Amino acid sequence: MNGLLDLSAAFKLRGDSLVLDYKVSNRASRDVYLLNRLYRTTPQWDMSPDFVYIHLDPTTETVWLNKKMADLPSGVMVNAPVSPFVTPVRAGALFHEQVQIRLPIREYRQYNLGPKHKGPPEARIFKQVYFTLGYYWRPAGTLEETRNIHGTPVILPRTPPGKPLEFGQARTDVVRLDIPVLVE
Repeated sequence: MNGLLDLSAAFKLRGDSLVLDYKVSNRASRDVYLLNRLYRTTPQWDMSPDFVYIHLDPTTETVWLNKKMADLPSGVMVNAPVSPFVTPVRAGALFHEQVQIRLPIREYRQYNLGPKHKGPPEARIFKQVYFTLGYYWRPAGTLEETRNIHGTPVILPRTPPGKPLEFGQARTDVVRLDIPVLVE
């Protein structure tokens, strides 16, 4: 990362799941907001640590897991981009989260542009995985409001007007692991 924010992660297969255990250590003198609280609105609203965007790259047989602002699709009009809720990690603090993804892994993106794979779904074994986590640093003067959204408490940072946000992404190394996937 940038030396002040450290991301470490472990990937393992356990039962019928791929398990991602990750930790973020904030060694800075200011708070950081992790963009890790993803949610779904259909078939009903739900938020879980197990929600993660999943990109499958059949060419390199790589699974890319990410919790961040979703990439906006090119050529598609998006009225209001979906933004995850945040987890504050205070200056000097450590955050840990475990994510369990049911096997076989299927691609999951916020903005689905339809199938890219021609033909019927194909069961394969991909050979590697990595994780990306989005974040931004808390600007001075930011206030936090706790709200209850569909029964889930969330923190809404209120940044002073005119204060730019310093966004970043942390990424793990690519890890060698045989992972069952379904390319659709």
